[in-house]
Amino acid sequence: MEFNDNDLLDIETNIYENIEEYLRLEIINVSSPHFYAELIEDVTNVIHDYWVDCGICTDDDYEEVENIVEHLLDVYLDFSVIPRRSISYHSFIEPLDKNIAEMLDKINALKNLPQPKQKTKEWYEFRYNLITASNIWKALSSPAQRNSLIYDKCKPLNMFQSSTNTESAMHWGIKYEPLTVMWYEHVYQTKLDDFGCIQHPIHKCIGASPDGINTDPTNKALFGRMVEIKNIVNREITGCPKEEYWVQTQVQMETCDLDECDFVETRFKEYENEEQFYLDNDHEHKGVILHFMLKTTNMSVNEISANLSAINSPIYKYMPFDISCNKDAINHWINETKLIYQNEMLLFSTLYWYLDEYSCVLIQRNRAWFQAAAPIIEDTWATILKEREEGYQHRAAKKRAIKVEPIVHVDKIDDSTSQSIRNMPLANSICLVKLNHNAFAEETL
Repeated sequence: MEFNDNDLLDIETNIYENIEEYLRLEIINVSSPHFYAELIEDVTNVIHDYWVDCGICTDDDYEEVENIVEHLLDVYLDFSVIPRRSISYHSFIEPLDKNIAEMLDKINALKNLPQPKQKTKEWYEFRYNLITASNIWKALSSPAQRNSLIYDKCKPLNMFQSSTNTESAMHWGIKYEPLTVMWYEHVYQTKLDDFGCIQHPIHKCIGASPDGINTDPTNKALFGRMVEIKNIVNREITGCPKEEYWVQTQVQMETCDLDECDFVETRFKEYENEEQFYLDNDHEHKGVILHFMLKTTNMSVNEISANLSAINSPIYKYMPFDISCNKDAINHWINETKLIYQNEMLLFSTLYWYLDEYSCVLIQRNRAWFQAAAPIIEDTWATILKEREEGYQHRAAKKRAIKVEPIVHVDKIDDSTSQSIRNMPLANSICLVKLNHNAFAEETL
């Protein structure tokens, strides 16, 4: 295909208009990792079919048209008010022009928001009356996911805490989240603070619990940037945020009125023993975790009963990143830490870890997406409130009956020709009785 300058200008304008129209109509779906691929396919089909009809190109030129659309989308996103879905740290990131004083006021306001104490009755009730950012994706997903969210939020509040399974994938994430925070602070020379669960100032049904917010004003590039952490066990780390995580970060930014979020994924692995740890010279980031448990020797039966949740929960102490990974320095830290907590805690195990893989991408606030999502979230919450009063059991997952094929046994009785059948299914069954006619006749005479 060959075009003059005027043709190229018309082509670019036409493609930009189609991209803009697609974004306007489909902005709610930008949460999907496949959004841009679907946009490119849709616009390419429209442009290619039109050009074929006009005799500008043939069916064989589809790939070339697709390349043009892909290139112009990349250019369009550089200037669009709608940000890219995410930006790799390997790409150039234009720093935001931040007013440090205003950002400091905003962070202090978030810190001073009244919040109930964690794990108290008030805390559970507060969260019960919110859809948290980590679950909001369900309201925007399939009918089955939305149904599941409504059902879970309608169920009566349950404050019972079960014991901790330290081998579960969920606990792995909890165990390594503080370490990821320490790694992020060390690598990017910053400071993260926790802000608890924050309620959206306008959409009161929305709550967000960011893993951290950069609060060091000396690091101007990161100051005021939110951080969301995922500690991966088996899933591949691609650098492309999954849909539910992207939605989570957008809702968190909207709730806290912040414009940036670093989405951090890490994969930590553990050495089988101490010897492997000291022999490994390949991993830059590695260290030690001390796993403690609360002592109960000086507790009464009533105290143990009252603190059962804490007693069953592991307590982790993490070796700081500025401690050298030589044996003497590590043993010194271990002994000092044990000494500090010797009265109230018992060292259960020593874990040696290394950072196997990580990804950090920037997600920018997408106001147009939230504007499209907010009415759906509000409608879902209205349904939850309604069905808490009127009934929600119709949303319970339908249990499938498990069909078990019976194993039928046929046994001979003694040496006769008679047989006994066991475990025969009896549904819709009839009973057949064979009568010996001659014996019956003799009996009746």
